[in-house]
Amino acid sequence: MNFDGSGQTRIPNSGDDDYAFRKMIIRFIATPVLGMAIFAGLLVMTLENTISDKLLNTGFYTHTIAQQNAYNRIYDDVLRDQKTKNKVQELLGDIKVVSPEDIVDLSQEVLTPEYLQTQVEGAIQRLVAYLNEDSEILDVYVEMGPALDKVKPTLLGYVDRRIDGIPEEVSGPAECSPDTAIKVRDGYQAVFRGLAGGEVPVSLPSIKGIPQSCRVLIMGSVFHSLLTDDALDSRVQIALSDSSEDIRHAFVAGDTHGVLKKAAWPLIEPLVNEAVAKVRGRLDESDRLDLIRVLAESNQDLTDEDIRVELTKLRDLISEYRPLGRPVGLVLLFGGAILMGLIYLPKTSAALRWPGVSLFVSGGVVFFMGKLFESRAADLLAVLVDRVTDQAPWIPVPTLDLASDLVLSLGQQLAQGFAGPALLILIAGALLFTASIVLSIVKPFVPGLQ
Repeated sequence: MNFDGSGQTRIPNSGDDDYAFRKMIIRFIATPVLGMAIFAGLLVMTLENTISDKLLNTGFYTHTIAQQNAYNRIYDDVLRDQKTKNKVQELLGDIKVVSPEDIVDLSQEVLTPEYLQTQVEGAIQRLVAYLNEDSEILDVYVEMGPALDKVKPTLLGYVDRRIDGIPEEVSGPAECSPDTAIKVRDGYQAVFRGLAGGEVPVSLPSIKGIPQSCRVLIMGSVFHSLLTDDALDSRVQIALSDSSEDIRHAFVAGDTHGVLKKAAWPLIEPLVNEAVAKVRGRLDESDRLDLIRVLAESNQDLTDEDIRVELTKLRDLISEYRPLGRPVGLVLLFGGAILMGLIYLPKTSAALRWPGVSLFVSGGVVFFMGKLFESRAADLLAVLVDRVTDQAPWIPVPTLDLASDLVLSLGQQLAQGFAGPALLILIAGALLFTASIVLSIVKPFVPGLQ
């Protein structure tokens, strides 16, 4: 028997016992179910935030690239590797007048860091826009037209500077004789043949000591021999013929370096045009390099069409489930916590304690998972990079190092996205649990508080 407030005896009601028993059973079953719902909601929201704020956010990639100083490392490390220099030299027409030491500077003139950054960020934006359904066209490319247009003037300007540094074979006054004409002719034939083959002469036969009247006579002989020289390509002969007046004027004026400059452009230009045409042969009609096709060419198991199909499937998957992620996560997380609190009413301390425990445990587990993933991401990605490296031994080491650093940084920052939201939920759970303890302590002193 119990006593009510009036001091009268109250006989226990079996209906009250049944109600209390049913309520206990409901709490016993609902608490773990709602706890799992809270955990699932937090996990879903964490994944959705990671996908939206990082994987589908252009800034995530551009920030990481900038953080790794990638654009400067291309010029400071990648282009200074001998394998890379050889490849760049080939792209520049294998013009030997370009010294290996100057490859980096020339590349930076043609492809400036600002231009390179613009193209890389543009390619990332187009890919992310496609995955976000902001664009219906899957185009991931680099615009090469402006850079290719700068190749010829950059190289020819460089050639002029190199020619200015070539020493002259200075000699005393020469007689205007057949021997002098033959010597000058043979000297310039050797120089022009070398330039036509892309080689820089060690020295130039000086014509300053030859009288001007004699230079006029020699010029006709020299130039006629060049045009009939079987060692020169027909395109070179035509180019020299088109520049004959400029060359003749410099020769007659006794401008040794000027003669070579006027001849260098038509001699080297075919090599430059051929190199540029070779690069353009890999581009589309708008001079754009398709990065998906480049990726496919480096992988024997996939074609560019396979990659496009997989990206389309990924886009469809994101489109189907991403809109549900945030609403479902919110309902499971906060709806589960609210329902758990309601089933423990009217006991306010319990209504705070159990949701607090569930939020604290869920946040702690997800936080631990995020930190574990963050610590293991570097090792897992390192293994992945090593596998790719083994399949591409031709890629220069500095290029692989840069790619590895970028991949590892992206993976680690991706893993960090798990810990942040989980930590907030963990703190919220701790606060609710602390509040429930405080209420339990002050409950005897507050009338009506259960």
